[in-house]
Amino acid sequence: MSEHGAGAPDGTGTHEEPRTAGHGVAGAAADAGVPVAAGEDHGLAEGQVLPTWLSRDRTSEPLPAETDVVVVGGGIAGTALAYYLAKAGTEVLLLDRADLNREASGTNAGSFHIQLAIHQLPATGSAAADTDRLLTEAALNLEAYEMWRTLDQELDADLGVHITGGWMVAETAEQLQVLHDKRELEQQAGIVTEVVHGDELRRRAPYLAPDLAGASWCPQEGHANPLISAPLYALRASEHGARIRTHAAVLGLEHEPGATLPFTVRTSDGVVRARRIVNCAGAWAGELGRLAGLKLPVRREGLHVNVTEPRARVLEPMVQHIGRRLTLKQSSADTFIIGGGWPTPAAPPPRRYPTAWESAAGNTAVALRVMPLLADVRVVRTWSGVIVFTDDLSPVVGESSLVPGYHACIASTGFTLSPLLARQLAERMTAPGDHDPFPGDYDVDRAMHRAPSVAPSTTTP
Repeated sequence: MSEHGAGAPDGTGTHEEPRTAGHGVAGAAADAGVPVAAGEDHGLAEGQVLPTWLSRDRTSEPLPAETDVVVVGGGIAGTALAYYLAKAGTEVLLLDRADLNREASGTNAGSFHIQLAIHQLPATGSAAADTDRLLTEAALNLEAYEMWRTLDQELDADLGVHITGGWMVAETAEQLQVLHDKRELEQQAGIVTEVVHGDELRRRAPYLAPDLAGASWCPQEGHANPLISAPLYALRASEHGARIRTHAAVLGLEHEPGATLPFTVRTSDGVVRARRIVNCAGAWAGELGRLAGLKLPVRREGLHVNVTEPRARVLEPMVQHIGRRLTLKQSSADTFIIGGGWPTPAAPPPRRYPTAWESAAGNTAVALRVMPLLADVRVVRTWSGVIVFTDDLSPVVGESSLVPGYHACIASTGFTLSPLLARQLAERMTAPGDHDPFPGDYDVDRAMHRAPSVAPSTTTP
């Protein structure tokens, strides 16, 4: 089956010609470097009208000499933070080394992880092993769900939000027990889940493999279009006075405590002085932290997403797996989007992370195991992205006590949580006395308290 190019994720309309694929899900081919296409892969509704995005002229204007807040990173965390700060009347400049939304925020599958997922569980796989953190995260997931439900109205545009509910499947008795264990925590946090198995599961989800041990159902899960969310936040931030500058890589950072504008940010496009700075660099947050002499508890990994040809509609909810990497959904264009965080080889910027056959095949094999009717559905595109993970699974959000004025907004479940965490951080930056501090587990400096100090670096984030 031949593929055809589509508008680039940054909204420029640039076309790329991907290679021909046409393999079944059971034998998926990996097509390196092919961007996700908004209309086909994430299912824009027919006739859906998109906002006019920020023009290249607007985002390439000269840098101001100074500003109150510099936000580094043009993904969903950075653009959301710029919006909430600007809406509150704060002077803000957002910098990105390339185009907006070109990394994790624009290359993920757009899933809302509301019930506790595999990547949130400790290495033991037991929800009982880390109760306090999981309870906090479950409550945060629920708050994020409530926010996503009304974000279309907040931003006055269609983000492709679909609250479809979601299944999380288990293949073994041990995995089924994990579903029961985490359900207790989810109930305490207010997340609605139920564990279903046997004939009841087969009746309610006939598209799933009949021999699964069971599955948990959460009516609060769903997805949105990741190609729209961050660019729309950037547009609305600009309308509130935020300045958005792309192709301005941060090369160096100087801090002069006690100065009116203590941060001097050196970029590939000039120098700007700021009172505060916020690290929203996601997978590259560690490098940006080192420019200030901070060690952040983060690492990055490449990931795969696959999309199939369209087929007759059979799947409304999202499907995940409690023991294996899988997210599976059918878009409104009737294609199947298959993700879950399968790894890719690393590559230094500006190169894209390449795809790998082993991950594409492994990811689609898990999808086929869970949903056998995919056997003759052809994969037409595979692309790579990158994701940030925190070493202890908790977000990194708030202000550094070691470098006052230096803030961060980083979360592993970034697409689900970033709008909420950005809003919360903006509230604390604009009215600190009106809000409780972030939980101690989110401390920006926590890795510094258990490791030797880190000398400032000149690494380009």
